[in-house]
Amino acid sequence: MLTVDQANVTSPHPSIVRRPLRAYLLWLVLATLLPGVLGAAIVFVNQYQKARAESDKNSLQMVRALVHSADNKLRQGLSIAQTLSTIDALAAGDFARVHRQAREALALAGGDMAVVLRERSGQQLLNTARDYGAALPREPSPYLERVFASGQASVSDVFTSAVRKRPTVSVDVPVRIGGEVRYVLSIGMGSEDFTGILTPQSVPEGAVASLFDRQGTIIYRNMNRAASVGQQVNPLLRTAAERASEGTIDSRSREGKALLSTFSRSPFSGWSVAIGIPVESLRAARLEQLALMSGVAAGLFAIGLCLAWLIGGRLARSVQALSGQALALGRGASPPPLPELHVREVADVAAAIGDAAALLAERSRQLAAKESALRETHMLARFGTWHWNLDSPTIEVSDSVPHIFGRPVPPFGQQRGTLLAEESWLQVQRLTGELVRVGGSGKLLLHAFHADGHRIWLDYRCESVHDASGRVTALRGSMQDITERVRAEEALRQADQRKNEFLAMLAHELRNPLAPISSGAQLLGQEGLDPARTRQISAIIARQARHMAGLVDDLLDVSRVTRGLVVLSKERIDINGVVRDAVEQVQALVRDKGHRLEVQLLPQPCFVLGDRKRLVQVVGNLLHNAAKFTERGGRIGVTVGAGQDTVQLEVADNGIGMLPAELERAFDMFVQGERTPDRSLGGLGIGLALVRSLVELHGGSVGVASSGQGMGTTFTVRLPRCAERAGDLADAPGTAAPGARLNVLVVDDNVDAAQVLAMVVGAGGHAVRVEHDPHAALAHAGAFAPDVCLLDIGLPGMDGYELARRLRSDPATAQAILVAVTGYGQDQDRRNSAAAGFDHHLVKPVDMAALEKILAGAETAP
Repeated sequence: MLTVDQANVTSPHPSIVRRPLRAYLLWLVLATLLPGVLGAAIVFVNQYQKARAESDKNSLQMVRALVHSADNKLRQGLSIAQTLSTIDALAAGDFARVHRQAREALALAGGDMAVVLRERSGQQLLNTARDYGAALPREPSPYLERVFASGQASVSDVFTSAVRKRPTVSVDVPVRIGGEVRYVLSIGMGSEDFTGILTPQSVPEGAVASLFDRQGTIIYRNMNRAASVGQQVNPLLRTAAERASEGTIDSRSREGKALLSTFSRSPFSGWSVAIGIPVESLRAARLEQLALMSGVAAGLFAIGLCLAWLIGGRLARSVQALSGQALALGRGASPPPLPELHVREVADVAAAIGDAAALLAERSRQLAAKESALRETHMLARFGTWHWNLDSPTIEVSDSVPHIFGRPVPPFGQQRGTLLAEESWLQVQRLTGELVRVGGSGKLLLHAFHADGHRIWLDYRCESVHDASGRVTALRGSMQDITERVRAEEALRQADQRKNEFLAMLAHELRNPLAPISSGAQLLGQEGLDPARTRQISAIIARQARHMAGLVDDLLDVSRVTRGLVVLSKERIDINGVVRDAVEQVQALVRDKGHRLEVQLLPQPCFVLGDRKRLVQVVGNLLHNAAKFTERGGRIGVTVGAGQDTVQLEVADNGIGMLPAELERAFDMFVQGERTPDRSLGGLGIGLALVRSLVELHGGSVGVASSGQGMGTTFTVRLPRCAERAGDLADAPGTAAPGARLNVLVVDDNVDAAQVLAMVVGAGGHAVRVEHDPHAALAHAGAFAPDVCLLDIGLPGMDGYELARRLRSDPATAQAILVAVTGYGQDQDRRNSAAAGFDHHLVKPVDMAALEKILAGAETAP
C-alpha cells in the first residue's frame, strides 16, 4: 500500500508565500450577507404567517359570534312559537282568539314576524299577516311534514311565502292536542328580521358578510341585499360549508371580487355565516412590507457580491488548479502538472490526489478481476442482484439479470404481462409495498417470460435498507432462474400423484373380480348345491380369475418393457394380418357395446419387421381403448396406409375425446382421464404406455390427436416398412325361495358380482331381485318393496350415493336397510356413505359372515 508523509511535501515553487485556506474563507464569509438576508426572509415569512393566522382567528371568532346572534334570533322565534302552541284557544278551536293573541305577542317582540297555523295538508288556518277570516292558501312543505312525523321543532330553509310573496324562513313547532300533533304553528321571518346581525359595527370595513341556509340560499347580506336575498352563495363557499362546520377558503363574491372567506355553521339550525375579506386589501399590506425587505436585501447583496468578487479571485484560481487533477483521478489517469498555487492546503490536496490516483489504479485492477469472476459466476448460475433507491425511479440491476431474461429489463411498470406474469407482477408489487411501509424481508416464487417465448421460474428475494433513524430508504435483493429445479419438483410431484392414483385404481380393479370369486367360493362350500348351479359358479370364478390374470400380465408387460427385458421375436409379417388378429380379439367387446367397427386394409400385403404377438397387442390395446371410451352405438375406424419407407396405422373413434392437458400425458404411465366414483370404464392406465414402449422397440412412433371433449380421438402408429421381395348370464331377477323371509334388492353393474351375491342371499331363503342399472332399480323398487338393499357405489349414470338418497325419499323404500357394497373402503368413503343414508358399509370382496349378521338383524327388526 502506498503512503504519503504530508508534512514533508516538497513545494515546486518555494518562493511563493501560501496563506491558510481558512483566512480566505473567513473574508468570504464576512463579505457575504446571505445568512442575514435569509434570516430576514424567514422572519418576514414568519411574521406574514402569524399575521395571517391572527387574521383567520379573528375572522373565525367574528363569524362564530354572528352565528350565535342568528341562533338567538331563531331561538326568539322558537320561544314565541312554543309559548303560543300551548294557549287554551288552540285546544278549544277558537282560532280568532289565537289570531289576536299571536298579534299581541308579535307586537311585543317587534320586527316583521308573522304567525301561521297549518294543518298537515298544508292548509293555513290563520296568518297574522292577514286579518282573521281572510282567504288563506294551502302551503304544504317538507319541513311541515317533518314536524308532523317527528313531533319535534324545526327551522326551515329559505322559501318564498305564499302570502307575502318574498323570501322567508320559518320556525315550526308542533301543537299537541289530546296527546297527538294536530297542527304546526310557525313563526315566519323575513330578511328584515336579521338586519341587526350583519351591521357595520360587527363586520370589518370593506368585507362581504352573508347569512345563508343549509341549501346555500342567502337570507341576509350586508352588500346588495335586495338583489342577493334568496340567491345562492358562491358554490365553493357552499361546498366548504357542507363539508366542514367552520374554516377559511379562497372564494369570490357575487360581484366577482376575490375574497378570503371565513365561515362557521350553526349546530342548532344548520345555517352558516361567512365573512369575506377582499384579497386585494390583504395583498396591498403584505406587498409594502415585502418591497421594503427586498430593497434592503438587494443592497446588501450588491455590497457582498462586490467584496466576494475581489477577495475570492485569488482563492478561486488556486482551487481551480485542482480541477485537472480531480478529473484525471476520476478517469483513472495520471494527474497533470500543477500551476502556481497560492494556498497551502490546496497544495496538500494536490499531493494527496496524486497518491490516491496510484492507489486507485492498483485497486481498480484488483476489483476488475474480482468483478469479472463474479460476473461469470452469476451468468453460469443464472443469478442476479438488484438495488432500488426509493428516492429514484430507476432500479439498478447486475449484468446477469438481462442474461436471465434474454433481453434488457424495462421499468417495473412495463414488466406487467410482458416480463412477469400478471399474478407474479402483483405479488412483487404487494411485497415491495409492504417492505417500503414496515421494512423486513421476503421471498417469492415468480413466473416470468424469456425473450424467446418460453416460461421461466425465479427465486426472488428482497430486503429493506434503513438509515440511522430506522426509516426505509432502499430495497435490495436477488433473483435466480430455478426453472430446471421447479420442473424437476413438478415432475416428481406428478409421478408421486400418478403412483398414488395407480395404487388406488389397482386396489379397485383387483377387488372387483375378487368379490365374485370369494362369494362363489363360499357358495361352493355349501352342501346340497345342484350341478347346474355349481357349473355356473365355477364359470364365474374362472372368468374373474382370467380377468385378474390379465391385469397381472399387463403389469408384468409394462415392467419388462420399461426395464428393457422384453426380447422381440422379429420376422417379416403382413400388417393386414396383424390388424385382422387384433380386430378378432375385440369383437366381443365391440359387439356388446353395439359399436360399428370399420376396417380399411391395404389391397396388397405390406410387410414390417416385428414381433407379431406384440404388434397385435399394440393394435388390440388401441382398439380396446377406443371401444371402452366410446358411448354405446359409436363408430370405430381402423385404416392402414403405406408410404415408401413407413407403414401407418390409424385408429379413430367418435368417443369422449381428450382435453389438451390429457393429450400431453396420454402415454404416461398410470395416466387416465378424470376419475369418477363409478369407475365404470375400469383399467389401470398402463395400456397406452405399453403401446408407446412396444412401438418404440420396433423403431416406430405413436401419436394422438383430439379436437376436444366429445369430439373423438385418433391414434396414429408409424412403423418402418420392410423392403419388398420379388356370452353373459341373463339379468333376470331372482325368484323367491320357498319360505323367504326378506325381500333383498341387489344393484351392481358387475353382472358376475351381482349374480353371485344374489345366490348367497337367496341360499339363505330370502327373495332376491337383481338390477344392474340404478334407474331400473328405482323403477322396480316400489313394487318389490325391499327390506334390505345391497347397493354398489360405482354405478354408471347415477352413483350409489344418489341412489340411496332417492330410495330414502321414496315412502315405499324409506324404511329399507341400505348396505353399501363397494371396492372403496377408506374412512372418507365410509363417511360419504353414512351421509348419503346407508346403514352399513361392506368392502368387496364381501365378508359373508358380516352380511348374514346384517340380514339376521333385519329379520328380527320390528
